[in-house]
Amino acid sequence: MMLVSQISKPGLPKVLRTTKESRVLFRKIVISFLLVQSASAIPRFAIKEGASCNTCHVNPAGGALRNDYGMLITSADELPMPKTASLITLDDVGQLTDHLRIGADLRMQAITDSEESSVFPMQRDLYAYFDLKGMVGLYVESEALMKKTEYWTNAFFPFLNSYIRVGRMRPTYGLMLDDHTSFIRGGNLQRTHGLLKEGLSFSPMTPPVNTAELGMFRSDFLFTASLSNGFLAGEAAEASFLGPPSNRTAVIRAEYSSSLGDYSGIAGASYLSEGSTEIKGVFGGISRDRLTWTGEVDFAGGWTGDVNSVASYSEIAWMVEPGIHLLAKYDFFDEDTEVLENALSRFSLGAELYIFSFLELKVQMRKTHVSGIGMSPTEFLFQTHAWF
Repeated sequence: MMLVSQISKPGLPKVLRTTKESRVLFRKIVISFLLVQSASAIPRFAIKEGASCNTCHVNPAGGALRNDYGMLITSADELPMPKTASLITLDDVGQLTDHLRIGADLRMQAITDSEESSVFPMQRDLYAYFDLKGMVGLYVESEALMKKTEYWTNAFFPFLNSYIRVGRMRPTYGLMLDDHTSFIRGGNLQRTHGLLKEGLSFSPMTPPVNTAELGMFRSDFLFTASLSNGFLAGEAAEASFLGPPSNRTAVIRAEYSSSLGDYSGIAGASYLSEGSTEIKGVFGGISRDRLTWTGEVDFAGGWTGDVNSVASYSEIAWMVEPGIHLLAKYDFFDEDTEVLENALSRFSLGAELYIFSFLELKVQMRKTHVSGIGMSPTEFLFQTHAWF
C-alpha cells in the first residue's frame, strides 16, 4: 500500500494513514465533515463504500472536483493496479493552498461501427474551489468544450446539519453518472434512431441555470431541494434570479447510504417538476466484495409531448482485481409507453482499466435494439480519462 504521510483539510484534523484501520477512520472523518463541502461521477464507487458521492468530491451533490479523499485515497491508492500505481505520483497537486484547490477532467473518445468512425474530445473541464474553514466555499467550473461555466457558493450550518448552495448550476437529480449517453442522463444526442427524444435532460449539453439549493444531513441520509430558472426549457432572460413561477424548475432528492456486514449500498428517490413536465424516479445499488449492482428507473410525463415516458439503467460490475473492472449494462428508453414501436434497448459490455493513478482506459462494445426496426450496428467505444 502506498504511504500517504499526512492528509489535511481546513477544519479537519491531520490523519496519519499507514494501516487499513486508519484508512477506515479517515473515511469516517471525511464523510462526516466533507458532506457539507463538496457534474458527473461514478456512483458505483460510492455504493461499494456505502457512502455518498460527496465523500470524494467537493460538491455536496457529488461529481467534478475531487477533495482530499478523492485524490489521495481513491485516485492514488484504491483505484489503480497496485503494481503500477506508484509509477505516476501526483500527490495532491491540486491543493495549491490551505484554502484553494484546483482540478481537471480530460476525456478523449473514439467510436466506430460498420458505417462510421469518429474520434473527439469528450470532456475538458477545469475546476477551482475556495474553501474557508469548511464553512463557506466558492466553486467555479469551466466546461471548455461546451463553452459553459458553472459557479456557485455554499454555506454550511453545522448546528442544523445543513447547507445552502446558490449559483449557476444543474439541479441534482438521480444518479450522477459519468456516461451522459445513458438514457437516464442525456441519452442519444448524436447517432440517433429517429425518435423525438432519446433520453432525459440531464446532459452536459443542457446549460447550467440559476439555482438555489438546500441540503440537509441526518446520519446516513442526504436530502436536497432546489429551485431553478427553466432548466428543461432553457433559462428565460428574466431580470429576477429565478424568473417567474411558471418558468421555475423544482427538484427534490433523498438518498440513504450505509453498510451492513459484507454488504453496502445506496437507495434514493428524485422528483422534478417544470411547467407541465414531471419526472420522478428511484435509484440505488448494492455491493458485496467484488460485485456491485447499480440501477435507476425514471417516469416522465410531458417530456416528449403529452405522453408518458420511461427511462432505466442497470449495471453489474465485477472487480477482477484492483485496477481491472468488467461491466455489463442495460439501458432502456420508451418515449411513449402506449406505443409499441418507439422504445430503445441498449446492451453494453466493457472493461475499465486503472493501470496508473489518475488515468483510466475504458473499452466498450454495445448494441441498440429499436422496437419495430431491429438491431443497429455494433458500436465499439474507446475512451481515455485523465484527472487531478
